[in-house]
Amino acid sequence: MPQTSLLAFVKVRKRKKAAAYLFKRDIPEIMGPNLERYGPFRKGDLVSEGALPREIWAVLMKRGAVKPYFMEL
Repeated sequence: MPQTSLLAFVKVRKRKKAAAYLFKRDIPEIMGPNLERYGPFRKGDLVSEGALPREIWAVLMKRGAVKPYFMEL
């Protein structure tokens, strides 16, 4: 009887990670926690998550101003 690894039968799911965010509305300017200004952003802009601090992304998500864009890594 041949030996097989159990791992061969288990499908490994890669975690989806938001690599970017899609703006749902126009935002003229954002003041960050470090008092730096960001923007302007237009509806339909796709912005990488490194472009803004995490705190700003959290607020924009909570207010429905952005939608995460997921990529398989």
